[in-house]
Amino acid sequence: MRVVEHDSGGPHKLLRVETAGCAVNIVIDLHDPDGIPFIAVEVEPRIPDDDGRVWEVQGPSAVLVRCRGRQVMQGDAASQQQAGPAVSG
Repeated sequence: MRVVEHDSGGPHKLLRVETAGCAVNIVIDLHDPDGIPFIAVEVEPRIPDDDGRVWEVQGPSAVLVRCRGRQVMQGDAASQQQAGPAVSG
């Protein structure tokens, strides 16, 4: 497997990977109207490819990967602050 790092802060927001049967576009640093960050991933079938074969996408051809915030583990200080003070009774 070849790994390509495509991070924020780079000169380009779009990464395009081309294979024999499809191209995959990955767009980073996007935000919805509420300011929530997300990544868009789109698969484009090659119609036709270089050998004249026709490819098709099964399932959704585009997905959004949305940030839900930071992970908080049980016992973390942030987790304890959200829960509030302990109640004795």
